[in-house]
Amino acid sequence: MQSMNHRSNALQSILGIFLQSTHTPQKVIDTLARIGISISMDSIHAGIRSLSTESQNTLQTLGKSLLASYAYDSFNVDLKTQVPLTEKSNDSLKHLTSGLLFPLQHSIIADNLKCSEELWRQSVLNPHKDLLSIHPESIDDSTPQLSRRDRFNVRMFFLDLCEHGPEYFRQFQSKIPKLDAVEEIPLVKTSITATHTMDINNSTVSRNICAVMELLAQGGVHDPTDVNMSDNPDTSQYVILIHGDLGTGE
Repeated sequence: MQSMNHRSNALQSILGIFLQSTHTPQKVIDTLARIGISISMDSIHAGIRSLSTESQNTLQTLGKSLLASYAYDSFNVDLKTQVPLTEKSNDSLKHLTSGLLFPLQHSIIADNLKCSEELWRQSVLNPHKDLLSIHPESIDDSTPQLSRRDRFNVRMFFLDLCEHGPEYFRQFQSKIPKLDAVEEIPLVKTSITATHTMDINNSTVSRNICAVMELLAQGGVHDPTDVNMSDNPDTSQYVILIHGDLGTGE
C-alpha cells in the first residue's frame, strides 16, 4: 500500500491524521506505519504544523483585505478522564468557541464597506433612529398596498397552509405567485477557513467581546491603538460583518 515515493502517500497521510484526531494510541499508529497503512507520528505532527501555518496565513491575508466575514459560535467538549472522580464529576465539561472566516463574494470591494459613518448616523444609539429607515419603501398612499416584508410574510403563510394545512389546500399551491426580485443575488460557492478554537465561554457580554476581538486578531485585525502592529489595517471607516447569536447583538 505504501509508495516508495515519500511525496506520493496521500492515503497514508489522510489515515494518519484521522487516527491522530480520534486519539488512537501511538503504538497502534506506529504499527500501522510500519506495515504501510499510515504515516509515522513525526510525519503526522509535521503535517499538522504545516496545515496550521497555511491556515494562519490564509486567515491573515483574508482578514487584512477587509473583504471577509466572520462567524463564531460556542460548543461544549466533555474531556473525560481515565480515572473518574466523584467529587469532580462536572469539571470535565469545557465551554469553547469556534470561528470561521469566509470571503465576501459578488464582486464586493473594500469601498462598498466604507459606510461606518453612515451606519452610525442611522443607528438606534445615535440618535435613536430606526435601521429600517436606511432603505425606506416608496408606497403611494393613494393606493394602499402591502410592503415587501408583508408580501413575503403572506406568501410564507400561504405556503405553510398548503403544505401543512388540511388536504383541501394542496390544490392551491401551484397558484401562489412568486415574489418580485428586488436585487437578485446569484448563488455562488463560498470557501471557508476555520480559525483556531478559542478557550472562551461566550455566555456573557464581556466574553462575547473577547471572542470577537480574538477572532479579529486571528484575521490580522488588531486594536488600532496598538503601535506594535505596523501592518494593522485601518478599520475606522469600514464595516466588518460578524455572524453570531443573541450575545453578539448584546
